[in-house]
Formats: sequence, structure tokens, C-alpha cells
Amino acid sequence: SRDATRGGVNGPALPVHPPEGGHGKAPLSIDLGGEICPFTFVRTKLALEALPIGAVLRVIVDHEPATRNIPRSAAAWGQEVLGVTSLGGRAGASATWAIDLRKRVR
Repeated sequence: SRDATRGGVNGPALPVHPPEGGHGKAPLSIDLGGEICPFTFVRTKLALEALPIGAVLRVIVDHEPATRNIPRSAAAWGQEVLGVTSLGGRAGASATWAIDLRKRVR
């Protein structure tokens, strides 16, 4: 069974290397562990649409192709890609990555 907090919008994350410009706050984070493309970008796009211009969103993924597909799609949509960071592996799970995005367009 899926953890109730996975795949949803969570409170501020405690990033390993927080992106700048969050007004001193950690970015909003969504955990898309267990999701695959294209659903990773669809969920990312919906989360970004709900945020104000300038907000930072941290997307946590464990599907390696998403580390390329989400930044490419977000940039094509006009959003700013702040970076992709390897977070290593979760206990007993595959590698995970954080993709940091800043909303630039509606």
C-alpha cells in the first residue's frame, strides 16, 4: 500500500542544498516517488500552476528519466530550472533526486 504522504503536496521540505530565493524558507516539496513519466511532469505542472510567480517547488523523484524530462518540459513551458540534485537512495529503495524549479510564467 502507498504511504498517504507520497505523491501529494507536502509542507516545506528540508533540502540537502536549498535553492536560493525562497525568502528564507525551504521550498514547497512534492514527492513523486513511485511515479513514472509522463505522470511525473503532469503532477509537477499541476503543482506549479497552484503556486504564485517566483515560488520554488522541489520535486522528489525516483524515476531516473524524470531527472531529464521534468527539467526539459518545465524549461520549454517557461519555468526556471534551478537544479537537479542526487539525494542518494532511500532505505531499501532506489536512488532519488530533487528537481528544483522556480515558477516564472502562469
